[in-house]
Amino acid sequence: MNSRTPAALTFLLSLSGVVSAWGSPTVTARPLLLDFAGTPSKAELLLPVSPASAPLVLLIQGTGQEDMDGSFAAFGQGVVKGSLGTLAHTLAAQGYAIMRFDKRFAGAALTSQGAAAANTAYGKLTMRDLLSDARTALNAAVMQPGVDASRVYVYGWSEGSVLAATLALDVKARGLIVQGPVVNDYASIFARQFERVGVPYLTTYAQDGKLGLQGLMASFQGNGSMLAKMQGQLMFDRTSTLEHPVLSTYLDGNHDGMIDLKTEALPTITGYYRAAVPQEPMYSPATSLPTLGALASQLQLPVLILQGENDANIDPKDAQALDTALTKAGNTDHTLKVYPGLGHSLGKAASVTQDDFAPMEDGPMNDVVAWLKTH
Repeated sequence: MNSRTPAALTFLLSLSGVVSAWGSPTVTARPLLLDFAGTPSKAELLLPVSPASAPLVLLIQGTGQEDMDGSFAAFGQGVVKGSLGTLAHTLAAQGYAIMRFDKRFAGAALTSQGAAAANTAYGKLTMRDLLSDARTALNAAVMQPGVDASRVYVYGWSEGSVLAATLALDVKARGLIVQGPVVNDYASIFARQFERVGVPYLTTYAQDGKLGLQGLMASFQGNGSMLAKMQGQLMFDRTSTLEHPVLSTYLDGNHDGMIDLKTEALPTITGYYRAAVPQEPMYSPATSLPTLGALASQLQLPVLILQGENDANIDPKDAQALDTALTKAGNTDHTLKVYPGLGHSLGKAASVTQDDFAPMEDGPMNDVVAWLKTH
């Protein structure tokens, strides 16, 4: 594997910071400080206590300023705890070196004082910036004592699957693991979120499929996930305020004071995403990275696909399409695992409208261990 580039490594390591991980006598945690284009970011390398060097698994989290555990700040809900820390310790206890890291600006984003500035700074980043950060993290990990740099696996969750796939190809990794992978273009994914999550959830507050202001306001107090309620925010007019909410006149095409979710909102929002998403720095064709659907023909390494059946963010059909595309491309070592009753985090989700990043279940983690043992 050609991933050792010492000149590119700008990290600080405190060897005296090696501690027992979560009280486990079989795993130690080695803290690292990475330099992501001038921004310091914390990282942690978990190592099994063993005289032999361990295979490395790099964990890459999803969208936004997530910390090394995949935790993120949610408006009005504080910090939503991620499951990558639990996954990391599970894998390390099975004999693997696990590297995970805070994304750029994550530390500030999880504080009330630094969130606004962090959000602004992160909004200027591109997917290629994030790929550079992930590569820096990988390079830092393979230089560490106790890591077998010839056996590297890359794990990507959600948007992180795009980074993981490109990075795995670049470094000739032993295998690629993707959780809730991004297969289609981003505009299509966001549009499908509204179609699969927003329309069904908001329909319960509509009359004959038409949503009024009263129903819209009630939806924010309902039994829906963060993503489900976020879809309702698209229904407000640009002139809306907290004190004076106004239904979108843009979506209310016939100006009857009601928004038909299927004939007015859905096609208009779909068109909006197709026009607006490519203008975002993160998703601009000039600075983004190919999705897994576009990369499928190049993915000739072992691939494990993990997909929750009740994933609100990613349509399970996308994971199935990726699996089919890998077969057509001649990849003979790919596995698709679909989990009934689990959501985007591979935690329990009663439905797509109630997928709220519950802790990852043991089943998927055990499947990752079993797959790694055979690869």
